[in-house]
Amino acid sequence: MERKKYSWLSYVSFGLGIGLILHPLVTNVFPKYFMSIQSVGILLTILFSILALRKKNEKKQLPVIGLVLALMMLCYDGILLYITFHKYSPV
Repeated sequence: MERKKYSWLSYVSFGLGIGLILHPLVTNVFPKYFMSIQSVGILLTILFSILALRKKNEKKQLPVIGLVLALMMLCYDGILLYITFHKYSPV
């Protein structure tokens, strides 16, 4: 029986997840670039997390944390986009 270990996919998904959470705090100076970089980061984090979770001899804690952080930011971005696009609509 092989020992399970973390690969680079786990570390990347976890690191990108942490970066997604910290990104709005860092980019408070440049809000114009927030949504595009955040959206790409969310997609990459979800992709790397799913790839790491599909590997057979891989520990699952870091990819799961990265996936949860990406989904949290996906909800946050969805709410933020909904509020900004519907704030001034007549409906």
